[in-house]
Amino acid sequence: MLLALFLFSLGFAALFGLTVGALYESGQASNLMEGANLAQSKMDRLAAHEWSDNFARRDCVPGGIVEGTDGRFHWLIRSEWHDSPELLEVGVEVHWMERGNPYQYKLESLYAVE
Repeated sequence: MLLALFLFSLGFAALFGLTVGALYESGQASNLMEGANLAQSKMDRLAAHEWSDNFARRDCVPGGIVEGTDGRFHWLIRSEWHDSPELLEVGVEVHWMERGNPYQYKLESLYAVE
């Protein structure tokens, strides 16, 4: 009887450990998905407007950085003129902290600007 109770508790502890690990990984995946969606929405917002409007509203500053926060996420939009003056390289970085560890998601694209 004691051996059966020991084996049951050992199996229960293993299943509990797996459940806790799965919940932690699920939380990390959820945060990564939120960060990726935020970066994509910032990039989509820039692409949906004329670049002259983006520059005028200071949503994107060539050679500079625009930054802000959205909940627990901190985002940066960096842009630089590429080799030719008509190509603008835009990068969106999203940073967040999770259990004391820093995480980041970065999205980059080139846009033809007239």
